[in-house]
Amino acid sequence: MPSASADESLARSRGNVMPETTRTALVTGATTGIGREVARRLAADGWRVLLHGRTAADASDALDGLAQDGTDPGRVETVSADFADLATVRDLAGVVSPIPGGLDLLVNNAALVGVARRAETVDGNEMSWQVNYVAHYLLTRLLMPALTRRPGARVVNLSSSLHRMGNLDWADLNRAARYAAVPAYAQSKLGMTMLATGLARHADADLTAVSVHPGVVRTRLMSTYSRSGAPVADGAEAVLHAVRMENPVNGGYYEGSLPAAPAPLAANPSAVQRLWRLTERSLDLEVLDRAA
Repeated sequence: MPSASADESLARSRGNVMPETTRTALVTGATTGIGREVARRLAADGWRVLLHGRTAADASDALDGLAQDGTDPGRVETVSADFADLATVRDLAGVVSPIPGGLDLLVNNAALVGVARRAETVDGNEMSWQVNYVAHYLLTRLLMPALTRRPGARVVNLSSSLHRMGNLDWADLNRAARYAAVPAYAQSKLGMTMLATGLARHADADLTAVSVHPGVVRTRLMSTYSRSGAPVADGAEAVLHAVRMENPVNGGYYEGSLPAAPAPLAANPSAVQRLWRLTERSLDLEVLDRAA
């Protein structure tokens, strides 16, 4: 069952009942940076936004900040889950899934750069692999019934051009033998890019998935790329383009607003399927067999 704190968080802004025709979006990692700006812009466009934070307090503070900046707080509801603890991700899915009308958009944005020394989550996974990829795979899979309740839903995964530097040691995806922060981050973003490709193969025909590199942006992740970057608003615009564009390539990878070639592994159906199955089994999920 979902935790009481998760239920209370989602209920915070339910005073204003929205029409069932209102589109609903869940944005993960929306307390700062690109995620917060995407949440703000979606709310301004009339979406009902579920703003995710690692803790209920983080999400509540972000909502207060958005309201102070002019966002209608009646359009934003807060949810929480610590992606380093998969039990809380399952709780989050349990809270979001029953929403009337389903979920029209999932923006998988939450991420961290691996720490200098390898660390494990409570679930025994390397930290950046779980937070940046495994938790999003789990959340997306658990929310698929909600995402397919109405036609035209979309999943947008935040990738990175660094995913092309990533590699998958199939016997050691948690990098127990060889660990370094940037390669671990690159591997996690490769996983996210392959998740979008896998969703295009496995998901209902009415669900579209894309991955997008938002550019080098001035967020807390910028040190992975550079000493300078574009404004957060530019990164958010790349994500919103992926949300709004008509007829995107299902499973495609975009850099900014332009389609781009992903890493070879992300374009390799056998590799995509292998990662999908390995992750599925590791999470003890029901096998999804819609792939052609």
